[in-house]
Amino acid sequence: MTGIDKTLGTAALPAILAATTLSGSIVLACMMPFAAIATIAALAMPARRALASVALCWLGNQVLGFGIMGYPWDAPTFAAGLSLLVSSLIAFAAARAVKARGGNPVLALLAAFAGFELSLFAYALPFGDPALFAPDIVAQIALNDGLWFAGLWLGWQMLSRLPALARQIRRQV
Repeated sequence: MTGIDKTLGTAALPAILAATTLSGSIVLACMMPFAAIATIAALAMPARRALASVALCWLGNQVLGFGIMGYPWDAPTFAAGLSLLVSSLIAFAAARAVKARGGNPVLALLAAFAGFELSLFAYALPFGDPALFAPDIVAQIALNDGLWFAGLWLGWQMLSRLPALARQIRRQV
């Protein structure tokens, strides 16, 4: 493997997650696929790099929210933002635990989504609006995360095969 081959996947996946954050934050606002991002990071990257990617995706979402989308600059909104970070890290840990036990990627996503939603629900009980966890709303968020996960999974799989494809093409030339 050349240096370029090694760098491609490790550099590109965090960039793809960042692009997901930017597009998801702008287009979907409240339906940011935090559980999907945490799961892909947990499955595809070493722990430190994955944690940094998850945290930076959250930060990008918050910068866009407060800077462009006009989130109010008040304590409840900052606390809600922090609850998203904590929930994303819990989702990451859940997906990583499934990976460590040899579970498949879909189980990792399910564990991440459950951890994410349960953590947000725990925050919503005293500070937020538990009505936001009605089954139809949670189902929409689950569908959103599932679709983003499928797209990110496909992108990751394609990225991971590019170095081998490049070597094969070089051998044929």
